[in-house]
Amino acid sequence: MQDPSVLVMIPNGSRASGFTGGFIEAINERAECEYAIGRTRDVASEVQLTNEKGRKFTISLESTSEGDPILARNGVREVPVSVAGSFRMVLTHEAFRQLEAGRGNTLTASLGRRTASGRLERLQFKIEITAVLPPQATHMTAGFVDPDFLMAIQNYRDGFAVKLFDAGGDENPETEPYYESFRAYVKDLDSVEPMERWFRDNGVEVKTRSRDIANIRHIDKVLSTIILVITATSCTGFFAFMFSTVHANVRRKWKMLGMLRLLGYTRLNILLFPIFQVLVTGVLGVLLAFGLYAGVSHLIDTLFIAAGSDNKICVVHGMDFVVIFLSVQLLVVLSSIKVALKASEIDPSVVIRET
Repeated sequence: MQDPSVLVMIPNGSRASGFTGGFIEAINERAECEYAIGRTRDVASEVQLTNEKGRKFTISLESTSEGDPILARNGVREVPVSVAGSFRMVLTHEAFRQLEAGRGNTLTASLGRRTASGRLERLQFKIEITAVLPPQATHMTAGFVDPDFLMAIQNYRDGFAVKLFDAGGDENPETEPYYESFRAYVKDLDSVEPMERWFRDNGVEVKTRSRDIANIRHIDKVLSTIILVITATSCTGFFAFMFSTVHANVRRKWKMLGMLRLLGYTRLNILLFPIFQVLVTGVLGVLLAFGLYAGVSHLIDTLFIAAGSDNKICVVHGMDFVVIFLSVQLLVVLSSIKVALKASEIDPSVVIRET
């Protein structure tokens, strides 16, 4: 339900006017949007890379920045930032496999262009790999770089002067960057339809994973129903167990409770006796359960992270702990009320006669 590949939206084809930086910013300002970033032309974003062993491979580049779900949700905390003379990149697992280069390695990038006069020019520079995405992050053979770096590559190939590469050329007449496409990610499944509607109102048709989303919603509904049935069954069994335990405990201590009444204890004292006992049981039981949860969840998350993800799969939030604790105490009190009322009605005279 939080997989970026399911929550992503991209334009269904390009439009002649492209997308301005202001339009990308407007997408980011939408309440349903978690992240959006512009993309350059596909042809302009391809680059030939050579690893330290001399092997060459051509990959596509994707722009990225702080908050990109593909990086953030797969354990990459350091976003690549490039400045003149120092270029950085995050590789996908497929690109890492093809290039045989990982974090800390340096690749040689090669760019070519033909000037207006027909002269061929070639530019070479080094790129440092700062991280490699796990296999489940994306199936693309690509590298993630900062937007300025990717826009500089497009401008270089268009024949413009690029300060980042210290390359000459024509003056770029555009004061605002224009993108051929974009990547936008909504916050959750419920945000897909309103975000799609907003794009349609602005004349942009987008591709969504509507079929996958429908399947995920169905699975979520089925799993929620199963969990509710299990929870209801467990609560019913727990209530019956506590009721029978308290009932048996009071019957076993019937004479003792009667003697307490003879010693001056009030009905309220006798009423609270079984209730207090089950509360102690409930508190200790919940604390033990929380302790077991801490150990089991750590084991599950350790195994899951070892399988190639930095995300935790077994999580109970702080407020959920509070709700669980209070719910269990309410359940144990309700299970003891009937027996406690019966115990408070003990007649001391009956105890005297039996004694």
